[in-house]
Amino acid sequence: MNSFITSTRIEEAGRMKKVLVLVTLLLGIGIVAGCTNTPSKDRMNEELKKPEVVEVIEEAIKKRDSKAFTEAGKIKTYNIDYDKTYYNPMGGIEVIIYVNGNQNLKLQYTVVKTNNKYEIGSGSGSEELTKLLKEENK
Repeated sequence: MNSFITSTRIEEAGRMKKVLVLVTLLLGIGIVAGCTNTPSKDRMNEELKKPEVVEVIEEAIKKRDSKAFTEAGKIKTYNIDYDKTYYNPMGGIEVIIYVNGNQNLKLQYTVVKTNNKYEIGSGSGSEELTKLLKEENK
């Protein structure tokens, strides 16, 4: 009877080892697949420089300041901080934009590509930029 219990435990240990190996293998495959689907920073930044993406970003800025990029507008220029771009796990590329060369005047957008068309998925602005743009309306 003792040898029966011992052999049963050995069989259970063998099954557990197989399950553990299978789970580890599936987890490894998932991690590799996830990493290969995440675009590199260089690829993301190249995409952000495409004319159609630049156009979408500038349209979003003009929604905040209808006179942007003109003498009458509060927003004269913008710079994308390519060092701070990253892939959003929910999809798209997160972009930090500095307005008028001032790092306190900041916009953050998510650029997404849907049906081969770029658009802004979400966006926010810094408190200082919001104050600046409110001054425009006074």
